[in-house]
Amino acid sequence: MPLDEPAQGQTQSLEEALRRLAALESQLSELRKSEEERRSTEDLLRKAEERYRRLFESVTDYVYTVKVENGKAVSTAHGPGCFWVTGYAPEEYEADSNLWYRMVHKEDQPRVLEQANLAMAGKRAEPLEHRILHKDGSTRWVRNTPVVYKDNQSRVIICEGVIVDITERKSAEEKLQEEERFLSNIFRSVQDGISILDHNLN
Repeated sequence: MPLDEPAQGQTQSLEEALRRLAALESQLSELRKSEEERRSTEDLLRKAEERYRRLFESVTDYVYTVKVENGKAVSTAHGPGCFWVTGYAPEEYEADSNLWYRMVHKEDQPRVLEQANLAMAGKRAEPLEHRILHKDGSTRWVRNTPVVYKDNQSRVIICEGVIVDITERKSAEEKLQEEERFLSNIFRSVQDGISILDHNLN
């Protein structure tokens, strides 16, 4: 007995279902492709961010500029590198005009203030090595080198300076000094032992 052929309506429904299935498969394929592209893009972004992070973390210096009128500072601008050296962003220095001084280690504040006053007065201010308190609470060593610019009447109008992070160098120097003290103590102990031995033999 022959099988019944599907009615015309059923055939159309089956064809429609197949078309929808094909469309869904196409959409799914596009979604998978988009997801792969998104993941690839995110991976590239992560790698770029990591490269830039390492680059910025290697920054160990920045420039600050102080505008001076009638012997007084009227504004101070800090270069973007200040964030990597001090932990504070340029905007934070703008919002707090005393931040540059408050972050200086208390024991070093008198010397830093003396250097600043010399520069503001247009006198020679030698480079100064001092400690600062990083925003994260750690202590850093920096070298502050100011340069003064005057107008044609010898009045100070701008004081620029370069802040260089010398923490690693200072740490190396301290370790070297500790080793020298250790070796010196050993040498003195040996010398004392030799002197005692000589005294006993005589």
